[in-house]
Formats: sequence, C-alpha cells, structure tokens
Amino acid sequence: MTREAYRISFAHEGGEVRGYVPEGLVMEMMGINRRPGHTEVYTWIEKHRKAVEAALATRTTGGVPKAPFDRIDIAEEF
Repeated sequence: MTREAYRISFAHEGGEVRGYVPEGLVMEMMGINRRPGHTEVYTWIEKHRKAVEAALATRTTGGVPKAPFDRIDIAEEF
C-alpha cells in the first residue's frame, strides 16, 4: 500500500518517535490544490515542527491530537 505522507522522526523521552505527516494536510494548510514539492513540505514541517512533534507525542500515549494535526499518525514500521 502506498502512503501519501512524509516520514518523520524525532527524539522523545529517551527514544525515537516515528510518524507520517499526510501530504493532504500540508496541501490544506498551505492552501494549494497541487502536490507540493519536497522542499515545500520540509519547509512546512520545519515551520510546524512543534505542533507535529506534539501530535506524535500525544499519539504515543494513546491520545488524539487537536485538529488538524489529528491526521498525523505513528509509524508502525519505518
């Protein structure tokens, strides 16, 4: 199965958290109707890094992040 998302990881509480940022979320928040380029996505991720990491940290405890970051998922395998 192909996932239209960007894989990310970050250090959290002595371990590594891995997850997926959906391309659709980035497109929505950027207000564009086309697939963004890699540079655009990585710039967006850096701009929203704290919210993305907070969403993934929330997922590690079984919680649901606040919208629109509730679309970010934990990666089972990286």
